[in-house]
Amino acid sequence: MLKKTKIKKPLELFSKDNVIKQFGLTQKQYDKIDKYIQEINIYNAHTNIVGKSTLIDPWKSHILDSVQIGSFIHNKNSTILDMGTGAGIPGLILAINNFKNVSLVDSNLKKIKFIKHVCLKLNIETKIYHQRIESLIDLNTKFDYLVSRALANLNKLLYYSQKLLKSDTVLIFLKGRHVNDEIKEARKHWSFHHQVHQSVSDERGSVIIIRSLNSIDG
Repeated sequence: MLKKTKIKKPLELFSKDNVIKQFGLTQKQYDKIDKYIQEINIYNAHTNIVGKSTLIDPWKSHILDSVQIGSFIHNKNSTILDMGTGAGIPGLILAINNFKNVSLVDSNLKKIKFIKHVCLKLNIETKIYHQRIESLIDLNTKFDYLVSRALANLNKLLYYSQKLLKSDTVLIFLKGRHVNDEIKEARKHWSFHHQVHQSVSDERGSVIIIRSLNSIDG
């Protein structure tokens, strides 16, 4: 049975100050996040890496989405792959929040160039892959956690994930209001255990946690 758990009412967390307080961000961390947002604005002026409308209130549209993922990862030394990272969301925010082993992958060169630029400028330590997610298989790299935001439907995400798993890898995906339909469709091709939690960034959104993924297509 689908389990849906509310973390908090989303509207209570929309301000920057509430995000900082709720997730215990230090001054050093939120100062670096503000600098990261500044770099996105500067870069976005000449190269579009995020939607302009999302920069009206980035702490609501990007940062809160990202820091809530960290609530489900209790070991800061866990290996984490941000699949289809885009401008580095959520991976760079997790790295700023002291997760030590964050990797980011994206096939879009202009976004990877931005990530490399901002990591160098803000001293953010990550591993960065400019390639398709599927090609990571050739590196025989496995991760403790796979995370993603706004990359693809659940069935496609599970396809991307299948060759990157350890026996106990946990998948954490931010999904929208159609998460139940996506789960139903994915069940046609995959077996897995899952939980669905209310997103704190959008009352229509969810965080889906998946374990024990296996293909049933043979």
